[in-house]
Amino acid sequence: MGNATILIVTARWDTTAYAAAEVLRRNGRESAFFYPEDVPQRARLDSVFRRGKWSNRLHTEDGSIDLDGIKAVWWRKPFVARPSPSLSRVEFPYARRESEAALKGLWDLVLADPDVYWMSDPNNIRNANSKMIQMARGAAHGLTSPRTVVTNDPEDVRAFYEECSRRMVFKSMTGPFLLPGEVANHAPDTFVPGMPLVRPFTDEDMAKVESVRQSACMFQELVEKKHELRVTVFEDQIFTCRIESQQNELTRYDWRRQDSQPRATVGELPPSVADACLALLDEFDLRYGAFDFIVTPDDEHVFLELNPNGQWLFVQEWVPQLRLMQTFVDIMVRNS
Repeated sequence: MGNATILIVTARWDTTAYAAAEVLRRNGRESAFFYPEDVPQRARLDSVFRRGKWSNRLHTEDGSIDLDGIKAVWWRKPFVARPSPSLSRVEFPYARRESEAALKGLWDLVLADPDVYWMSDPNNIRNANSKMIQMARGAAHGLTSPRTVVTNDPEDVRAFYEECSRRMVFKSMTGPFLLPGEVANHAPDTFVPGMPLVRPFTDEDMAKVESVRQSACMFQELVEKKHELRVTVFEDQIFTCRIESQQNELTRYDWRRQDSQPRATVGELPPSVADACLALLDEFDLRYGAFDFIVTPDDEHVFLELNPNGQWLFVQEWVPQLRLMQTFVDIMVRNS
């Protein structure tokens, strides 16, 4: 790992990162993988301050990574540090906070080096990851989003349900129900991501709406679809995938269903919508983003969300004409 110039910060399940690393290798760039979830049990960090300067090194099961030699960082989808489950309920969160603070300090030091290219800055990814700010800034750039309410008040949900003529969906604001390390003393082999799929809210759901008091929830009006678009942007290069989600009942409300792949082709994006996507990336200071849109039967483009480090390999596999992998590799090679 001593000759690696690209650092990939991610989780062990990340097949996209492994596939990209192999293509990078064939293009003359070696990558080093670092999994923050391994800290402190399977990996360690050494940051030493002497004579007014920090030196930083990561030690993994695959070898050591000298961060002074890294020229580019690809920030993918890392999990939080995972202390030993043998720690007490008091010790576990403290150990995790301390490890996370050390890692953040290390990343901030690397970010401060103007010669290191990031796709993208993790601070900017976090800032852009709020669906609420995405919708507000998208509207400022001319994008239209569904009517939405975020609340933990059942009465607000009931009123919104009626406002939407009982055509409403629930959406998760953060993704899977449980991430590793979020519960003290939980065993990794009991982790079940539990992807919450989008579906119409029903009267039966409304009968249980009092449970909203337990957590803030996001609800949106149900928007009719002709098809959907997954718009992937690397820097200023835009790739549009048209997803025929309405041709299959299983993917009608959520094309992410793992048991049914929708038909996908090269799509088109109106110039005004493309300009808004680029403006949003620029505003959030991101070098990558994956946008989701509904195209209505009246050909209106409805903005759902921006995924600041969302998945993209599946788009390449569904529509090989969209050369996402080579575009990504070209950018990383050029900047490392």
